[in-house]
Amino acid sequence: MACSPFRGSVKKGTSKLFETFYIGEKGTQYFIKPLFLEDVAKNKMSIDFTFIYNGKVAVTDSATLNFSVFLPKARKAEKLTLKTENISKTSGQITKIFKDVNQIRFSTRVSLSDLKIFLMAKQPSILFDKEYFPKKSTVKKMHKIKNGVFY
Repeated sequence: MACSPFRGSVKKGTSKLFETFYIGEKGTQYFIKPLFLEDVAKNKMSIDFTFIYNGKVAVTDSATLNFSVFLPKARKAEKLTLKTENISKTSGQITKIFKDVNQIRFSTRVSLSDLKIFLMAKQPSILFDKEYFPKKSTVKKMHKIKNGVFY
């Protein structure tokens, strides 16, 4: 399915955080640009999301979560968990996209409603072999994304 080059309206200050593509009756496709998290040993993880949103979140709506783990050695984990103060939600099956000397790139699916909750959390984290946390500046970006996309 091709996306129209027409971009939907974007709230001020969020255009650097995500891109939008109007796709007709289905709504708008969103690409959330990479956000960075770290574990306690300062190993990094980047995450980005792609999903379609049409003004409401249905129970069956989901998002593709792509993520890279930057480690000196390959780690293997079979699940990814989005954590907040109130929830702990595990993703669908994880697929390895590629591996090079600097990173391992994976993809999985998460519920769009869980993603919305995750973006608004005061203390979010991601479990994937280790627990990764965003810096305060990244949490602020996440809140801007949530407010810019889900109003």
